[in-house]
Amino acid sequence: MASLPSPKVLLPVLTSFLFAGSFIAGKYTTVELGPLTTSLLRYVIAMGVLGLFIYGRPQSIKALTVARSDWLAMGLLGTFGVVGYHYFFFISLRYTATANTAIINAFNPVVTGTMAALFIGERLTRRQYGGIGLALLGVLTLLTRGNLTTLLTLELNRGDVLMLCAVLCWVVYSLMIKQLSQRYSGLTITFYAAVAGVGQLLVLASLEGWWRQLATLSLTSLLAIVYMGVAASGVAYLLFNLSIQRIGPTRTASTVYSLVPIFVAGLAWLFFREPLTVTMVASMGLILLGINVVLSQPKH
Repeated sequence: MASLPSPKVLLPVLTSFLFAGSFIAGKYTTVELGPLTTSLLRYVIAMGVLGLFIYGRPQSIKALTVARSDWLAMGLLGTFGVVGYHYFFFISLRYTATANTAIINAFNPVVTGTMAALFIGERLTRRQYGGIGLALLGVLTLLTRGNLTTLLTLELNRGDVLMLCAVLCWVVYSLMIKQLSQRYSGLTITFYAAVAGVGQLLVLASLEGWWRQLATLSLTSLLAIVYMGVAASGVAYLLFNLSIQRIGPTRTASTVYSLVPIFVAGLAWLFFREPLTVTMVASMGLILLGINVVLSQPKH
């Protein structure tokens, strides 16, 4: 009888699959909900799930304690990581293939590593800069559909550009987390980012009349939002942290960011019959190779 896969393997793989599901769920909600309304509903649920995780900890009061000097930073986490990222993410799904958004999203750790080197003094090796170059080539290949001369005329897909804006928002969010994580747990930071995001979205989503959209919400969109709030923003977050504890942040990030685009491409074909083109496969390969080089630990 074959032995079951190790939990060390299952944790990042299952995390990747749950994250991938949010791209499919998001595609459904964009049909009838505005991007700000979708973000609001998702994070109201996520905030509740994260609150339960904190409440279940032995030192729950301590986990909720944040210095007054960090209130602004927590608020900005909500602005960039919840409002900005998800606004651009959901609206991009209206204009481009679901798999494209996942492939561009996989570029996140590469951009984050570059910005961290520029703004907070993290050092990168020549090999890692080479990985950044590979990943960038992969993104440009995807954006131009394999015709790099398109860059000269800037005839790019609107949805792909919007997803790049989402990536930039996530980079700012990630750099702020790098600083705050020296003082707070990941669960505390994520919970307060959700709280700040929901507070801002209650105001911003009123521009879309979110209460009117709730009145006509279909069962499909409701289930998609519940999935994103509970599975993608709640359970997957917990599994991601457990994976970091078991195999470390580098191997976790490398595995998750490598598998998400592959899972999304498969799910997009299954649910929407989106084709997987040669250009998409080539760009995915370049980005994933670049990610693994950037996240690899230098040998001494």
